[in-house]
Parts: sequence; structure tokens; C-alpha cells
Amino acid sequence: MLPFLGFTPCSFGQDDPEALANIYLEQADQIYKQQKEAIEIAKELYVQAATLDPSNIRANWMAGKLYLETINKDEALQYLLQVWELKPNFRFDMLYQIGRAYHYGLDFDNALAYYERYKKKVLSNRSYRGRDRVMPQVVTRRILECKNGKDIFNHPSQYSIEPIGEEINSKWPDYAPVLNRKGDVMIFTSRRQEGNTSPDVDKDNFYFEDVFISRKQGDKWSMAENIGAPINTRYHDANIYLSADGNRLYLYKDTGAGDVYFSDYENGEWSEPKFLTYKINSSVYSEYSVTETSTSDMIFYTSSRPGGEGGIDIYYCIKDDKGNWYKSKSLGPTINTKGNEDSPFLAYDGKTLYFSSTGHKGYGGYDIFKSVYDSLNQEWSVPENLGYPVNTPDDEISFQISDDQRTGYYASIREGGIGYTDIFKVIYHGGSVSQEQLLADLMAFKELPNEEEGENINEGRESEFTEDEIRLMNHTHPIFFNNAQSAIKEEHQAELDSIIQLLNKYDILSINIAGFASKDGNPRYNLQLSQERALIVLDYFIENGVDQERIIARGYGSVKDEEGDPEEHRRADVSILGRKDE
Repeated sequence: MLPFLGFTPCSFGQDDPEALANIYLEQADQIYKQQKEAIEIAKELYVQAATLDPSNIRANWMAGKLYLETINKDEALQYLLQVWELKPNFRFDMLYQIGRAYHYGLDFDNALAYYERYKKKVLSNRSYRGRDRVMPQVVTRRILECKNGKDIFNHPSQYSIEPIGEEINSKWPDYAPVLNRKGDVMIFTSRRQEGNTSPDVDKDNFYFEDVFISRKQGDKWSMAENIGAPINTRYHDANIYLSADGNRLYLYKDTGAGDVYFSDYENGEWSEPKFLTYKINSSVYSEYSVTETSTSDMIFYTSSRPGGEGGIDIYYCIKDDKGNWYKSKSLGPTINTKGNEDSPFLAYDGKTLYFSSTGHKGYGGYDIFKSVYDSLNQEWSVPENLGYPVNTPDDEISFQISDDQRTGYYASIREGGIGYTDIFKVIYHGGSVSQEQLLADLMAFKELPNEEEGENINEGRESEFTEDEIRLMNHTHPIFFNNAQSAIKEEHQAELDSIIQLLNKYDILSINIAGFASKDGNPRYNLQLSQERALIVLDYFIENGVDQERIIARGYGSVKDEEGDPEEHRRADVSILGRKDE
């Protein structure tokens, strides 16, 4: 029970839930309108009101609406469906909103069904111009995102996501993490109340943006602190990039239509921010974010100026022989789309570009993509979606990755967060070679020995496979998990240790780990759980000395075949494969 309410359900009698629901509804309305930091409290009150009185249409609508505005967006579904059942014409866009809830829950089939129904409705009511009308082109994009999602989820990625806690994140929006090359300094933007330079809030009832800094101490980040003047002022101040040596911080300021500034760290202090250059900043259009080469002689930036493909695009600018910035050019249609591209980050290999986009093959909002520059052919590769769980149907922006491209940070709205947008850690579990190349190598390798033929794929080596080893290789090893859990049962450790011994003996073998879940949860939860199970097994192999390059680990969500015992669906299948001998 929330103490500030000043009453308990018993105060009004347990036989009048409708009256109590209305009180919760009034309290929630007041909180939602006046206190943005208490949106979770307002949401909980709307949920309680809807629970006490399921026939209260507005309580159900507001509960669903606030779930869509915060985290766990798929939880909106039950409340939106209740509104639809009680009063289908409550809002013109109800079908669309239900589709969004299914979309956030990764239930692409149901999302598609509701989007198509809404699209048919809006096209047959072209004269309707109410505020609750979602434009047909928006729905068309959502339909494409769901179709993309179905395809992307057939190729799960080898990334995992970790929250980084209250040292960095707050109950307010925290975003735009930038790090130095050593990875021991993080600077980010926050709209938190605590430590803010200004005591005032903007028109949206959030505090003004300020820049904060944290330093890594061992494996932990220090408690973030306001970076102070002259970087922060009483109004909006936001960081966008930190140089490799950590001594130059690029900033976005609301001058003109939005421009890029920079501040240098000298003698233990940050200098007064300076306007970058008119070769990059424009007087009419907005420039949002930058990244640069390690030599600082080329800069990539985003702008709404014409000359691109539409919306916000990525441009680059180089220095001439005298060290002056020269003419800007668009990165072209391989990178830029009719949608928006933002927050580019050039990896320290000088050729891999990570960026966010709403126009490439994504499955909701901004997704993170990467493209590699081919210097021989002077062209960028087709951008690759980093997949789930890095990307979600929500917005993922401001992705930065470490020197070895195995650890990154970015801003997202998801489980494990503290408030609105939070900063998360991204870990890449794959090998240094691409998954596609590794799979191609595996397919090209000769078949593993079988019990009938007894072929030896280790020809030319002193040792041959024993019957026990052949039996081990010809068997898929299911590692079972308890309901809703991803910890390896002790009973499977001996089996996994036997596989490790085999891999240590024959370096021409590799393994595939496929994680699964039962159909008990929703698609989003099941995929997350199956991915966790695959990565838990992967980590067990790595901790026991198996090279990551020899492992493919993926989560596949719920088992497609509904037959059989659900207990047998909660598993990760480990298979031993052959690979090319280098």
C-alpha cells in the first residue's frame, strides 16, 4: 500500500470495490499530470483501479497507456484488450494500440493481424481527422517491422544485455553514454533531479539535460557526478562523443537549429565549449551527433540538411593538408535511408560503423546496425541488424563498443532498468570470425564419424576416436532447466565436462548450443529465457577453457512443437560439430 494516499482499502469497505477503484483513478490522474517522476506510482494505481473494477474503461485504458509509455510495454495488452471488449469504439486507434502491445511482446503474428485490421479501418474512414487517428503510412511501417522481426528472430544473435545499476542510472531518463578507448571513463546525459545544475523543469515536466561522468574502479563504476561548469548550464546540455584519449568531449547545444560544440580537458579542467565549424554545423538545419577516426582527421555526423536520402542522415567531413575542415559529403544510400539515421560510432578498427536507424531492416523504432567499409572496393557493406536482444521494438540509440568489439554500452528502455531510458552493457559472446563464415566452414567439413562406418575425421593424427567418443559426438545433449530458470542443473555438469575433454583433445571439433523455452510465457519472455539458457551453457564452456571461436550459442524461443512434456522444452541442446582444420 502506498503511504501517501492516507487510506487503506478497508477504510471504504471491501464490498464497494468500484468506489475504491474511482479513488485510485483520481489519485493516479493527479499524480500523472503533476509528477513525472511518479509515473510508476500512477501506473500502479491505474492497475489497481482496473483490477478492483474490471468494467472501468478509463482505468483499463490508462493502465495500458502507461505501460506503453514506460517499461514492460507488452503488459499493456491485457488492459487494452479489456477496453476493446467493453467498448470497441472507445478510441479510433484501439486496434492499432492493441497491435503495439502485441508488437512489444514479440508476438508478431497477432500484431500483424491487429495492424491490418486498423489499416483497413483507417483507409475506409479517410475523412476522420481526430487526434487518435494514426496515419496509414505509420501502420504500414509497423507491418513491415513485424515481418522483419519474424525473419530476424530466425537468426538469433550472440549478444547479451546487462543492467549497470544505480551508479549510472536513475529513475529519470539517462542516455547517450560515451567512453574513452580504455573504457574507464563514461560520460552520459541525464534529466535527473539529483545533482542537476538547474532546479527548474522544462515544458515536458522533466528537468533540463545535464552531463554526468563516472570512472571505472576495478570492475565497478563510481557513483556518477555532475561534470559541472562550463559544460553544464541552467538549460539543456548533452554530450554526443568522447575522443579516444578522453580529452575532447563533443556536445550538442540548442544554438541555431541545433549545433555541435566541443570542450577540451586541460590541466584537470574542461574548457569553455566552442563551436565546431560551419563546415559541419549549418545555420538552418540540425546537427545531432558525431564520431571521429582515431587520428581525428575525419568526422562522421548526423544532420537534417538536404543532400541525403531523407530525414536525418549520416555525413562525413575530412581535414585538408593544412588541418582545416573541408567539404561534407553524405555516406550515401547504402547507409542512409528515407527514415532517420543517428548516433554513429566508428569502431577503433577504423572500418566498422555502428549506428541507429529507423529505415533499415528493423523491427521497431530505432535499431542498432553495423556496416564494414571495404577499402579495396571503396564501399560500405549492407548494414546488419544486431538482432535480439540488443534491439527491441522500442528505440535503441547511442551504441558504443570497446576496442576489441566485445563490450559495448547503449541506451534502451527494457527490463532491468530503473526508470525511463537507462544505460545498459552489451556483451558479445561470438568468436572473432563472423557466424556466417563459421557456419560455412562447418558445412564444408566432412561428416563426423558414425557408428556404422567408423570414419576417422582426425586422419593424420596419432589418436583415433574411441567408441565412447563417437557415441558422444553422435548424440544431441539436452541440458534441462527448471521452470523460469536458466541455471545449469548439477546433474548435467559431468556430461558437459565429458564434452569439454573431447574438445580439448580434438581441436577440429566445435559445438552448437540451441536454447529453448516452453510455451508458458509470452514470446518476448520465452525468447529472452531461451537466450539466457544458451549463454549460460556457453559461459560454462568458456570458463572451462573452450575457445569462444569454437562455439555457436543461440536462443530460439519456445519449442515450435507443442507435443510432449513442457519440462522437456525447457532446455539447451548441445551438439558436437566438425570444422575445417586450419
